[in-house]
Amino acid sequence: MNFWKNRPLVITVILSIILITLVITTANTDAQSGPVSILGGILKPVQSFFYNVTEEIGMFFEDRENSAGLQEQNTDLQQQVATYKEQLRDYQELIAENERLRDLLNYVEESEYGIATARIIGAMPGNWYDEFTINAGSNQGIESGMSVYSADGLVGKVVYAAGSYARVLSIMDDSSGIAVLVERTRDNAVLRPVEGSDQMLQMYYLREDANIVPGDKIVTSGIGGIYPKGIEIGVVSEVSTNTASEKIVYVQSTVDFNHLEEVSVVLHVYEEVE
Repeated sequence: MNFWKNRPLVITVILSIILITLVITTANTDAQSGPVSILGGILKPVQSFFYNVTEEIGMFFEDRENSAGLQEQNTDLQQQVATYKEQLRDYQELIAENERLRDLLNYVEESEYGIATARIIGAMPGNWYDEFTINAGSNQGIESGMSVYSADGLVGKVVYAAGSYARVLSIMDDSSGIAVLVERTRDNAVLRPVEGSDQMLQMYYLREDANIVPGDKIVTSGIGGIYPKGIEIGVVSEVSTNTASEKIVYVQSTVDFNHLEEVSVVLHVYEEVE
């Protein structure tokens, strides 16, 4: 029967009726004597028992209500914690971006020309290290031929600029050739990317008696007019000789092209010297 489906409620009602009856029956037992008084004395423990049982049942349902409330509060708190975690991640990302941009500004603060800071927003399919797109273009004064670099060193040059974006050819492209200078010895050379590598370059046209050692810093020489002088490109990682006694020098780029996010563009086109 549907009547017995809510058994706790039914039991509570029945016990309440019994308790009320007992209270009425024994209300005047202290003022009476005889059989009524005896009956009252007998029923008092029973009355106390049923009263305690009824109170415990009431507390049980009250605890269940409190438990449901606690579960709801716990759910709300978990949602708040998830929200705070997401806000913390956003905050940490802003801090990291701010540090990168600050490094960029510090790197180029002495430039005699204007600087445009841009974010990388895309790359050519299959050649992420060779050519990529930035979110600044001719609207920001960017033109083809302008130098591009990050806080870590030379990145490449602009090869196309439109209203709100531009394409950058990196120094790791196979067609790239950069006039460089060994900062310590002042020896000149040309730097080209090593085929199949995303970070390694090789020096060409270096004097045979050039005193080059691992750890030497390589910077742009300014010769040829494509890049301004003094921008860091990389560090010598290996020096060896072939059978003709020609020096083979490998340079590790200081730019991590795998994790490049922001770049700076020098708002000046250096005329190429033929």
